[in-house]
Amino acid sequence: MTNDRVLKGLNGKISDVHIVTEAQDEVLPAAAAPRHSDIDLNRMAEWSLEFLIRTPRKNLNYEPVFQLFPYRCPPAPEGSDPVVACDTDARMDHEWYYMRDITGSGKGRDVENAFHKRMRGFVDKNGVTWCHPGAYNEGNVNAVYEEKDLLIHLWGATKILKSQCEDYARTHNPESNELARKMMLALKNLMKWDDQGRCWSPCGNGCLDANRNPVPNGWNSHPLPIIDPLIVYYQVFGDPEALKFAKAYADGMIAGVQPDGMRFGEDGSFEGHSHVTMHSVWGVAHLGVVTGDKRYTDWSMRVFNFFLKARGTGTGWFAAAPGHPGDETCCVADMMSAAVYIAQAGHPEFFDYVERYMRNRVSPSQFIVTPAISAHYAELNKDVSPEKIAFGLSELDKYQGGFLGEMGLNGWENSLLNGYVYGGGPELSMIGCCQGSGMRAVYTTWNNTIAKWPKSALGPAGVYVNMSFNRTSKWGKVFSFVPDSGRLTVMTAVKDNFFLRPPHWAPHDKIHAFINSKPVAVKWSGDYVAFNADAGQELTITYPVLGFQQEIGTLVNCVPDLHVTFTWLGDMVVGVTPRAERTAVFTGTPRVLPGVPQ
Repeated sequence: MTNDRVLKGLNGKISDVHIVTEAQDEVLPAAAAPRHSDIDLNRMAEWSLEFLIRTPRKNLNYEPVFQLFPYRCPPAPEGSDPVVACDTDARMDHEWYYMRDITGSGKGRDVENAFHKRMRGFVDKNGVTWCHPGAYNEGNVNAVYEEKDLLIHLWGATKILKSQCEDYARTHNPESNELARKMMLALKNLMKWDDQGRCWSPCGNGCLDANRNPVPNGWNSHPLPIIDPLIVYYQVFGDPEALKFAKAYADGMIAGVQPDGMRFGEDGSFEGHSHVTMHSVWGVAHLGVVTGDKRYTDWSMRVFNFFLKARGTGTGWFAAAPGHPGDETCCVADMMSAAVYIAQAGHPEFFDYVERYMRNRVSPSQFIVTPAISAHYAELNKDVSPEKIAFGLSELDKYQGGFLGEMGLNGWENSLLNGYVYGGGPELSMIGCCQGSGMRAVYTTWNNTIAKWPKSALGPAGVYVNMSFNRTSKWGKVFSFVPDSGRLTVMTAVKDNFFLRPPHWAPHDKIHAFINSKPVAVKWSGDYVAFNADAGQELTITYPVLGFQQEIGTLVNCVPDLHVTFTWLGDMVVGVTPRAERTAVFTGTPRVLPGVPQ
């Protein structure tokens, strides 16, 4: 390797770093160049939309499912699920908009409209969100709640607020505008404020009773994920009050002003639950981009780096809590959201982290029923009647397109960490909170593969191509050549300045640039290769592809002698030792999903 290019964002011991494929010094047009199929973000979104359409249960007011275990018979309870309200459903509420942005599909509008109506029903005329506390007591899966159990539900309120903003941005529905305004003001009125203009939630990420007193719960010490919804509100409606509110909460969170709340160390350290904490931290990262204030970016980056080192591998697997033997799709989605904002604020290497997490954790975790899964399902449930097995498989078909809530280090089944799975298994979990989160990870990747941005810490205004995924956009069509070669190509659809980013580990002096397959001088703009392009031009960069080994030692106390070795090709894991016992995550090629049945 040359220059100062180093591999960032990975834990453990890195060895055998070498160039597998040299950068091409001549290229064919993208349409003529040989390449294998790469991850299809559109198809992932199509399957996710199927999940959104097929899983809400009309007879239960379009309630989806939290307790979803694919290998159980049946996979989910038949009745109402007490953990769903204002959590599983609230997470899924705004994913309808994102999955439609990607797919352009209009199917299932009747279900979507009923689903949004369900969520608005939790909000009273004053903009206060009321719900029972089932989502806060997820271990109590047999609870039965009544109207007397309703509490002021702040977690659900943040999600529903964001959904109203996303709805207005696309439909300009005045009712969404009015409700969002009421909700924002209601949340502001529920906060506590100090004499320095900082605020905090009096119940943290918990609930308040009708008298606005905190209801004791294990989530009360965690910060409320309110910052990102407030920023979206500000961006959609242009209301400076919401931005001021977001800054006040972020300042309070950083300073630790909540009397009984979490404290973050100067190095970004914290002791809380991984997902619930990072769900709030990525809002601070977003605030850093919107305000241009490096203080928010630097703080969120310190927390990100601490968390990555303390509980992650670099592949996208993160322990759900300190020493915990399982991960959560929720958490990797949070890390991807944080990473794109840290990247946009001037640290573009974080886009590689997003690409790694999509390729090595999110894409492999999307659930599709294969003949092998059907056979394994029948074997696991051989003690029940064939009729029940057939019914279970027919139910399982509805949950295709969702995401495993947890996944092992080397396979779907978490065999390396003593087979841990939330809820006790058997073997797989698709807990409802992780469904919307997996969809958000898909949208985060799709939305940041190519984007038009104003002048920023990344460089001049223009169209930025940040990751190697196939995507057609109004600015241009991106072609991925992963894993065949180190090449990134975009066919421009507009006249503009284009900036194409090679991976952060690619030596700058070995990069080549091309316009319409003809070599041109490489012009750097920070970590991007800059082109002043006309519409209809094909812009390409090529770079060497690195191979290396990554060895991870002890991750959790329950398996003190565990060692796992990943073999990488660029930003994709192509092999692992020990190998998976059943359903491998790392197959050596990008995962390609089947088409959605018509």
